[in-house]
Amino acid sequence: MKDFEKVGDKERHGLIRPGYFIRRLNRIRKMFLYGYRYDSAAYIRKMNHLGARIDDSVMLYKPETIALDSTMPFLLEIGRNVHITAHVNILTHDGVWMAMKGNDGRVMGHVAPVKIGDNVFIGRYCMILCGVTICDNVILGAGSVVSSSIDVPGVYAGCPARLISPYEQYRERRQQRQADEAYVIAERYYERFHKMPPQEIFAEYFWLFAERNLDKLPPVFLHRMTLGGSLETAKKAFLDSAPVFEGYEAFCDWCIGKFWMKENSTE
Repeated sequence: MKDFEKVGDKERHGLIRPGYFIRRLNRIRKMFLYGYRYDSAAYIRKMNHLGARIDDSVMLYKPETIALDSTMPFLLEIGRNVHITAHVNILTHDGVWMAMKGNDGRVMGHVAPVKIGDNVFIGRYCMILCGVTICDNVILGAGSVVSSSIDVPGVYAGCPARLISPYEQYRERRQQRQADEAYVIAERYYERFHKMPPQEIFAEYFWLFAERNLDKLPPVFLHRMTLGGSLETAKKAFLDSAPVFEGYEAFCDWCIGKFWMKENSTE
């Protein structure tokens, strides 16, 4: 129970957190507009109730825009740590036969299972057609159309989706770019606000400078480690690694040094 002697009148009357009530109202509005598609977890529960096999760790971003085929949902299987972004379509059937039927009157369906493995990212406006299997560790670029199965981990994009980069090569390239990408964030923030940003803004780059002590991690950093349901793996990887910089101040000093070099090189 709260100690009401120590809280102000606004908190007692629930007025200190207007954002909370706005979020609640927006959630209720979405429930009326979109039904079970208003929320990622609700959407997944509904699909699983209808026969799909979708892991609880799957995340649907803007679920009201996502179409998971409900015609035969028991043909859909999605593994662990899959991230499905806005306006994605995943189909277990198509209706082409209806157009073909105009020629000979035949009814010929095309229905086939879709299986998506673990650790998959599906970019905006992707379409996955029926009969497709996607292996573990695949990244689909925005707007990709997956019309045939993917059995090699990597980055895929295009229509039809084709391999752009093997997974390990892409992961290595991303890792090598971490410091430079974080520097650009710091540079733009400094140009705009004339000061270095708070460390929390680097929520996806904290491995560069954070002390390897879980008890000292800011909540926003720890939250990033929980995403995808692999917290224990993330903790172990974090503790077994070493930072590039000896703390956030050292990272800031490195950025400021690069600012100075850039300014003087243009004079």
